[in-house]
Amino acid sequence: MPRGTYAPNFRLEEFAIDLPGFVVHPDDVIGTDQHPDIMRWIGCCQGPAGGDGPNLVCSGCGAEVATRQADCYTQDQVVMEPAAVCLSFVDD
Repeated sequence: MPRGTYAPNFRLEEFAIDLPGFVVHPDDVIGTDQHPDIMRWIGCCQGPAGGDGPNLVCSGCGAEVATRQADCYTQDQVVMEPAAVCLSFVDD
């Protein structure tokens, strides 16, 4: 996913490792912290697989807001929880 863009992902395939939500570049996600439950950060070899629930929380209120996927068998991406997203557009 190129920086500064997003893609809605709601047409999931059966048995896919895709997550429903808005896909963004990991470097575009600000104001988040790692989930306090370390089990949410389990992965195979390179990073979190994202299969154990949201693993990013809002640094202000602690709400679960996104899932980081960065393992060897997943895309390196962040999938924002649909309920945590408010789309806004700003002219450059």
